[in-house]
Amino acid sequence: MAISEEAPIIIAEDVHKWYGGFHVLRGVSLTVNRGEVLVLMGPSGSGKSTFIRTFNALETYQQGMIEVDGITLSHDLRNIEAIRKDVGMVFQQFNLFPHLTVLQNITLAPVWSGKFSKTKAQTVAMQLLERVGILEQANKYPGQLSGGQQQRVAIARALAMQPKIMLFDEPTSALDPEMVREVLDVMLTLAKDGMTMVVVTHEVGFAREVADLVVLMDDGLLVEAAKPNVFFNHPQEERTHQFLSQIL
Repeated sequence: MAISEEAPIIIAEDVHKWYGGFHVLRGVSLTVNRGEVLVLMGPSGSGKSTFIRTFNALETYQQGMIEVDGITLSHDLRNIEAIRKDVGMVFQQFNLFPHLTVLQNITLAPVWSGKFSKTKAQTVAMQLLERVGILEQANKYPGQLSGGQQQRVAIARALAMQPKIMLFDEPTSALDPEMVREVLDVMLTLAKDGMTMVVVTHEVGFAREVADLVVLMDDGLLVEAAKPNVFFNHPQEERTHQFLSQIL
């Protein structure tokens, strides 16, 4: 389990979001400390994916406050750009460019943003591919890879920008069961290396092993937040009992 430095890196206070008349986030407050792994769980439609997508402005919010590494997330494009440089994201679908090789997928953003030269970006990309265990796939195209391999490329691509925070939105839900473990192992390594991570997942084993805090969301509300041992073995809220009875 990662050891928190007790320094908040994400602060969300009373966050509200509406889709038209649908109140999808209803006053959610949460703090993530530097080096922590936070796991968000909850039924479909509970608002958890929308919530983490507000952390890098992929979703806007209408009320409340979100601060990421000291920068308040507002409509100011300069703030959004600064935050996105420090926040990597891995989605349920891999979102790789099918016409680019694995290596090209990973180097595209660092070169385009001016973070690295092409040579430096390629060096970093190869190191990351080795880190996620698929160095030999560098010159293949996404369509030649398994789902688990593609998701590991997506993780390497996010890491290529050297983010301070990694967001994972159900990163294993589109995978065949035998491919889930290889992706979770990469995430486990990241957590042990001290990466701040916010993960939307139903992978209970991962949450038990890696999370510093597990949060249940339902109907746009934060229902319960506790350390894994308490959350899974001694939940305080009846809604948490109901949810766990369906997934355990």
